[in-house]
Amino acid sequence: MFLKSLLFTFFCLSSTLLSKEYPKSYAQLGTPLFSSTQALLKLQNIESLKSDIFQYKRVAKQTLQDGYRADKTQSRVQKKAYLKELRMLQKEYDKLLFILHQSIVEAIENNDYQKFERLTSYSFDGLFQSRTLKNRAIEFYNQHKARVKSKILEEEINNSQLLSATRKYFEEVVVENSSYNSNAKTASTKKVRMQTKRIKNKIYVSFINDNIYPVTVGVKAHYENIAPLNGTKNEIVLQAHSKVEYTQLNITYSKSYYSYNFSWIMGSKDAKHNDAYIYRLPYKVGTSHIVSQGYNGQYTHKGRSAYSIDFPMPEGTKIYASRGGVVVKTKSNSDVGGYDKKYASSGNYVRILHNDGTLATYYHLKYRGVLVHAGEQIVKGTALGYSGNTGYSSGPHLHFSVFQAISASQTQTIPVKILTASGMMVEPKRGVSYESK
Repeated sequence: MFLKSLLFTFFCLSSTLLSKEYPKSYAQLGTPLFSSTQALLKLQNIESLKSDIFQYKRVAKQTLQDGYRADKTQSRVQKKAYLKELRMLQKEYDKLLFILHQSIVEAIENNDYQKFERLTSYSFDGLFQSRTLKNRAIEFYNQHKARVKSKILEEEINNSQLLSATRKYFEEVVVENSSYNSNAKTASTKKVRMQTKRIKNKIYVSFINDNIYPVTVGVKAHYENIAPLNGTKNEIVLQAHSKVEYTQLNITYSKSYYSYNFSWIMGSKDAKHNDAYIYRLPYKVGTSHIVSQGYNGQYTHKGRSAYSIDFPMPEGTKIYASRGGVVVKTKSNSDVGGYDKKYASSGNYVRILHNDGTLATYYHLKYRGVLVHAGEQIVKGTALGYSGNTGYSSGPHLHFSVFQAISASQTQTIPVKILTASGMMVEPKRGVSYESK
């Protein structure tokens, strides 16, 4: 009787937790926790995970039921209590992930591919959130996959290759490099460059930015018989058309030498997005388009390009600015595209600098389909160009994202609020059609 009762309880619990209808209250936090239960149940016979999975199921069942009740109540106290439960469940989940990650590392170190394959056969939210673990797992998998292939790891490999091929264009990571040394005889002609001036025993080192947009610069220095000013930073921000003193060097010996390697990226790492700003949809008022890939989309919207939106639309659809600003860069001379990384550098686009220092990209525009030019000041609703299918693209669509620099080599997309005819779009849903207002 006890065994039958236990099996019945397990069946009821599993049926409830595997339901696709999860509580709507705090869904962004709760849904991944509940939906991961299906994969967790398949690992409950692994000794190192057994007790923690049992504990997680117990807490998840109660939290799920309280979530359904929170959906039906107007009580802020009850909703707050449910949120507290979700946070406790998140701690249980994080604990399970930590143990799972340890088990994966142990399987790799013991060259136990059978156990490794089992541990990585089911998709968990955050399974490979550690880049170090993911790279190590992929390396181990590639050595042994002739024995048994893993769908999960094959997807991770494909995603990594796709992100690598498109990072320069979807994440806006266009890093430029240069150098300067005290023995150089020729001046740089690049738009971001270093300049020095010597007065007696001091050398004043400055950076110049001749671009129409701000840049974030990373600097690596080498000194011989020279002392730099204390507190010199490794990264600095240069505003558009600006010159900034970087450091002062004190010459202590007659035989002295200094050199710099530096790189820069479009945008300011000090930018603060105006989260109160309401964007408009980037197509004609009164028309509708569906979202084929929203935030954290399963194809290319990963990592630092997670907060991007794809809108399928016929080639030649007019594109409008979601927010005003200065046009800082355009490309319209490409007439090729396709779902292959060889097209990664072939996409046409418009990039707009906003007044809070963030930028927007409108990507995959048609050949000669750009209507604005660099340096032009535009307002919300200005026609920017026409949609197309250029670059790394699986079909005609518009790729839209707002981003900012976070270092001298990386950018980060930003979630935004967009007004639609049916209300505010905070998190675009795949397959949903949105009408521009």
